[in-house]
Amino acid sequence: MSEIELFTTLKGGSITSPKGFRSGGLHCGLKKTDRNDLGVILCEVPATAAAVYTTNVFQAAPLKVTRESLSNGVLQAVIVNSGNANACTGEQGEADAYEMRAAAAQHLGVAVNDVAVASTGVIGELLKMDCVRSGITAIPEKLDGGAIGAEEFCQAILTTDLVKKEIAVKVLVGGVEVTIAGAAKGSGMIHPNMATMLGFMTTDADIAAEDLLSLLRSATNVTFNMITVDGDTSTNDMLVSMASGLAGNEKLTRL
Repeated sequence: MSEIELFTTLKGGSITSPKGFRSGGLHCGLKKTDRNDLGVILCEVPATAAAVYTTNVFQAAPLKVTRESLSNGVLQAVIVNSGNANACTGEQGEADAYEMRAAAAQHLGVAVNDVAVASTGVIGELLKMDCVRSGITAIPEKLDGGAIGAEEFCQAILTTDLVKKEIAVKVLVGGVEVTIAGAAKGSGMIHPNMATMLGFMTTDADIAAEDLLSLLRSATNVTFNMITVDGDTSTNDMLVSMASGLAGNEKLTRL
């Protein structure tokens, strides 16, 4: 196990700071305003991945699709929409979540099973799939590996949030610089377990999927699962982490 030294926060860092990641967002028409409502994170290589989810008895369709994609511990992209949670939408909602995954895979040029799907917003209404389809078709041109792409993604996941939430840090692992970053949304329905939120983490660390999942669960249990505001647990909570492995560090393992 390599020695891990103290980390430093990156000024202006974002989910695209780790090596191998691009992101973007746009307005496709799910929100009544002109705010972004569709976002993507894309890794240039299949990434080691893990996720934790809401413990609500009822879980929205995107969670089922993402669980299926993550069955092998690998992701290359995340497609997320705001303005509509695609929750309590029955068989049609499930079909729409699978269609989002397939369309994102096609237009991003990745394998279908390497795409995670997340949704947030109004519960009980079907997605406007014509808007989603047109947005997914256009979003590859919005992908960017710098601050612009990260900003557009952060804006795309907001609902009632007043500000974006993002951070990036650097840490030395056996003398090799590794970057870890995150972006999240969430302001209402805050109650364990999950918090309530959508969260997305990227890193260029080299780490095995089972160790990434173990660390993600441990961190979530002493952070997001400790927060209560209004006593409501969401149907859509999800925290997804992707590790590109491009930093070149000695593979991390959990002791």
